[in-house]
Amino acid sequence: MPKKKQPKEFEQLAEALMAGKQGAALSIVRSRLNDSFTHEFQKYVWEGWERALRRNEPDALIVDLLNGLPAKKAKEFHKDLKKKRSEILIRDHTKKALSNYYLESWVSLLDAYCSLSSSKK
Repeated sequence: MPKKKQPKEFEQLAEALMAGKQGAALSIVRSRLNDSFTHEFQKYVWEGWERALRRNEPDALIVDLLNGLPAKKAKEFHKDLKKKRSEILIRDHTKKALSNYYLESWVSLLDAYCSLSSSKK
């Protein structure tokens, strides 16, 4: 089964993060926040990314990506979030939006980041 094509904004954000360009990453996130969202959980993710990047929060995964998180570690996070997304869909149908929108946004960003890091090898 071929990989699902990621939306352009995830690829752009992953490129900016991988290059360590905080300003570019913030610009991409803020631009996306000006668009509409399918679900409020998507907006929550992008707002969280904006806040973490703006504050340069040391415990935020997105800041770790900005600071050059090793590809191996990024792949572990990617795998863990995909697993968590699936577990939520199976075990608790009331959390479907969390899985399909919030976690899916993270999975999409990490997928783009991991793809970029693989292509740079």
